[in-house]
Amino acid sequence: METEQAAGMLRLVAVRGPAVPPVEVTRAGAVIGRGSACEVHLVDATMSRRHAEVKHVGGRWLLSDLGGPNGTWLNDVRIEQTQPMPLAPGDRIGVGPWVLQVGTWTPTTVAMTGGPEVIEDAAEVKRIDPAATGKLAHHRLQLIIDCAGRINDAGTERELAQSLLESVVVGTGYGRAALVRIAGDQEAVEVLGTWAREGQEASQFSRSLVIRASAGEMVTLAAQQSNADWGQSIAELEIHSAMCCPILVDDQVAACLYLDARASESAVAPDAAGFCEALGKLAGLAMANLRRRSMQARQRELDEEMAAAREAQQLMIPLKRQAGAGLQYAVEFHPGRVASGDLFDVVQLEHGRIAVILGDVSGKGVGAAILMAAAQAYLHAALARHASPADAVEDLNNFVLARSASNRFLTLWVGVFAADGSLTYVDAGHGYWVHVRSDGVEMHHAATSPVVGAIEGIEFQANVVQLGESDRIVLMTDGVPEQPDAAGEQFGLANIESVLARTRTVDEDVVELLAAVRGWSGGDALADDTTVASVLAWAGPSP
Repeated sequence: METEQAAGMLRLVAVRGPAVPPVEVTRAGAVIGRGSACEVHLVDATMSRRHAEVKHVGGRWLLSDLGGPNGTWLNDVRIEQTQPMPLAPGDRIGVGPWVLQVGTWTPTTVAMTGGPEVIEDAAEVKRIDPAATGKLAHHRLQLIIDCAGRINDAGTERELAQSLLESVVVGTGYGRAALVRIAGDQEAVEVLGTWAREGQEASQFSRSLVIRASAGEMVTLAAQQSNADWGQSIAELEIHSAMCCPILVDDQVAACLYLDARASESAVAPDAAGFCEALGKLAGLAMANLRRRSMQARQRELDEEMAAAREAQQLMIPLKRQAGAGLQYAVEFHPGRVASGDLFDVVQLEHGRIAVILGDVSGKGVGAAILMAAAQAYLHAALARHASPADAVEDLNNFVLARSASNRFLTLWVGVFAADGSLTYVDAGHGYWVHVRSDGVEMHHAATSPVVGAIEGIEFQANVVQLGESDRIVLMTDGVPEQPDAAGEQFGLANIESVLARTRTVDEDVVELLAAVRGWSGGDALADDTTVASVLAWAGPSP
């Protein structure tokens, strides 16, 4: 997992479901679904067209459910549609018939011996009838009680495995036990833990049993005669008795409890199946609780970080409405699912000039919010030093290049409104703004300078526009035109123009445009940070 993260990639490997090749997700993120436009294209009747999304936000990977009827599962726990969940190495994402594991199993996998013929040999692999498990012997109840206490106190799945395995070996008579789960190609298993009696080893397993148990069946092998031909894996390991029990978490097989006895090891207890089944059920409940606690802890940590970032942002942004000498404006911020990386500021300059700034930092979350705050403070000072906004943006470009990570940059619009009605602006990779005149709406969607923080030593271009008495400048981040509807179609420039053609004030510009975007999205949960500002220059004092 560290390799993928260092390279800006997240690797997803299918460990259950129809065969699909491993997927590498870039920091731009990926939508998982059956729609042809999805970056992770998985075709099945149980998959939604846009089922789930994986995004890199604020230095971590997040998984979001996009509202399909069959849900998205993380470590066998269904996630809420409105609550993105942080991902960690080894996590398992359940979508439709697939389970996709985050990262690889390289450090924790072992090969399983035996060829495919072992799987097909149904004469020796038998399903255990639950009715035949019978009542547990009284003397084993204490083992179950002790084991239940230990596994519920476990802080990790591996701690849980060690507590479980010792009890199951002692209670059944088998020589060794392991808690495993199948890897993607069914040629190896991920080992969560092993335990064996003194002098024994537990590093190889019967492939046939593990595969059958991974499908949800509790299965057993028992020798009927000394020369029974069970296949390569059983013969080579001299196994005379074996059992594999699925561990279920919310009706999904999360792991398999494997046991066997070999060579001259004594026969197992007659009620071993019932004892194993009982501990397997307890382990499933404990594993579900452990995963929920882990996910809740991750979510609390993320929520605390986001709350701190939002609090810091609130201290730096100007008032949402202001009318005063020379300028009237309205602005609304609508963060996406995490803290905003959007930047807005109004700066009073010398000689009656007023600067208005709107920007969007690449990435989301805490990292973007911190860069936004630093850029805002630096640009504020640079505008006071320079007569031209182009020079101020050039200083900011050098500042960001020297201090920010290579994958961080800003799109930025800076306009300086002068007393003569002129507007001098720099559009550094931003591209989305509108000049609303009394005779029509002029859309601007092509930046005249590159983004800030990407290229060293470039010059930024300043452009001049003469404003009429009632002209308004409407600025927005790309969350407005790029907001998708349920079918994935973007809000687009035509809808922006349609809204602003009928509005008449800065307040109407902001309120009506955001309402239209929310209506297009089908709710308040927008896909990205969204900021809209409308400026009426030289409106004079408010009445």
